[in-house]
Amino acid sequence: MKWFWNNQKFIFVAVLLLFCGVILQITRSQMVLKMVDNEDVLEMKDLVVSANMNKEKTEDTNNPAYCIVYDESSVALKNNAEKTLEYMQKSTRSYDVTKEKVDYDRCPTIMLSTAYLKDLGTVEDIENYVSAGGRLFIMRVLEMDAHFDILYRKLGIVDFNDFVKTNGVHMVSNLLIGTTGRTYFEESLNDDSLAVSLNSDATIYMESTSKNPLLWKADYGQGTFMVFNGGLLFEKTSRGLIAGAVSLMEPDYVYPIFNTKVFFIDDFPSPIAKGRNDLIYKEYKKDLASFYQSVWWPNMLKSAASEDIRYTGAIIESYLDNVRPPFDNVEDKEFVYLISFGRELIQSGGEIGFHGYNHQSLTMDQTISSSFGYNAWESSEDMEKSIQELQNYTKQAFPSYKATTYVPPSNVLSEEGRQALINSWPELTTISSLYVEDITNRSYIQEFEVAEDGIIEMPRISSGYDRNTSDDWAIANTLTSIGVFSHFVHPDDVISTDRSGGSWAEMYNEFDRFMKDIHHTYPWLRAMNASEAAMAIASTLQTTSTIEKSNNIVKGSIENYMNEQHFILRTDKKIGRLDNCEVTKIDDGTYLIKALAAQFEVTLKE
Repeated sequence: MKWFWNNQKFIFVAVLLLFCGVILQITRSQMVLKMVDNEDVLEMKDLVVSANMNKEKTEDTNNPAYCIVYDESSVALKNNAEKTLEYMQKSTRSYDVTKEKVDYDRCPTIMLSTAYLKDLGTVEDIENYVSAGGRLFIMRVLEMDAHFDILYRKLGIVDFNDFVKTNGVHMVSNLLIGTTGRTYFEESLNDDSLAVSLNSDATIYMESTSKNPLLWKADYGQGTFMVFNGGLLFEKTSRGLIAGAVSLMEPDYVYPIFNTKVFFIDDFPSPIAKGRNDLIYKEYKKDLASFYQSVWWPNMLKSAASEDIRYTGAIIESYLDNVRPPFDNVEDKEFVYLISFGRELIQSGGEIGFHGYNHQSLTMDQTISSSFGYNAWESSEDMEKSIQELQNYTKQAFPSYKATTYVPPSNVLSEEGRQALINSWPELTTISSLYVEDITNRSYIQEFEVAEDGIIEMPRISSGYDRNTSDDWAIANTLTSIGVFSHFVHPDDVISTDRSGGSWAEMYNEFDRFMKDIHHTYPWLRAMNASEAAMAIASTLQTTSTIEKSNNIVKGSIENYMNEQHFILRTDKKIGRLDNCEVTKIDDGTYLIKALAAQFEVTLKE
């Protein structure tokens, strides 16, 4: 007994260490793997998907908030504007100039997508409309016709010359949130603009790198002209410019966003090639498996912890190109990687999704498959069996875990492949492919929506460990228009001759700087894994928001409110009293509203 009392501190420490060791072993054991589940995701899915299926689409074509004037040559621009405003939950009506004239009395804001002012009516019609309080957004470079010759000074133009090539885009303001002073497409933009000089009262939001104005606002009477001097708004990746422009045409503007940050790692976990890679071995003296386990993955987890990221891994069972059953005799699958990487992925707040049984895109079109060096599938039944095999493989590691997210290999997914997923995978909730148009017309291109079959379509915006001006532009625009950052990388980018920077240390430093910049510029984004983001997006899509403004009070009303909703507020006023909401300043004159109830109010102060 005396010995016990004399050594009680030692005994306490020993017991504590033993206890910690037992806990550590338990967390590494199959016990924890069996306990990992995500039933809450599936429960939430049933709620938000059913709400979207039952939502009644309301359109007010008689009293739209925005009237879009277009012709055959500007259908793409018209569609872009319509979709942008749909996400912003604003009502629209489109006027084909070959069939009807715009009704000024029913259009508080008109958006012109043709190149001719005459498509709006007479010069007097345009002058009277804007002077009386109308808002006219000219969405492309104008032709210098007779209407232009008469009206150009009212558009804020002092002098104009011929068309010039636009050599890059410089953001004079935060029209795109968080971009003041940034330059995009320097020396690489092939666009035409009218060479103009503006009067001192015009507000310039964007200019070329040679200082030619590209987007500006000019007040006229009680109304406003917003003028875009180029062709960028035809592109899906420029929708943020549309959202930013309309939000700055009228005071105290509010629109909903999804507010989510998602990050995918394609082909992870997956089999790792045996042996050495010359670049990796030269840099780290490790084989590939050791490099990914002891260098790459710890680096990625470090960035996730410091830059607020939750990874969604899209797993692959095999890299063999077999597209004929049976699929359960795979030679190269590595069960240990699925367990070790998958466990840490989930523990870090991430998620396991499916990329495929193997990396053969779900299509029976051999022409498309051959363009990637793949084999086409012979039947939908074979596709279904491969997905069932991947589910069985995953359940061996995580018996209670149900994968809900699918990422198509090489972003290719046929109608037959999509149906095969639905037929063989009851828990399928989300498909994440690409948002940006594909000029080859091979990729599965998406909008953010809940499809008629209940699948949540949630595309990715950008990719890669290092940044490029096209992705930067897409990121800034998407964040401004819908509040989404969605990015993906591949583990084998590190060793790919056409994607590698030559050194992982250099690639990682660039990647970490990239993620730090996103986190610093947009700290308000909610980091989520794919399932969480899909639920948040579907939850927003099933709402209908109405914003009313009077006496410096902004009142929001959210129909079908289920949980907190997020809005962008653009105002030059100060924030006063808040009811049922929280407001955070995220840029100059720009605020994030978190609505905590179906009815909320923000009082503004001059």
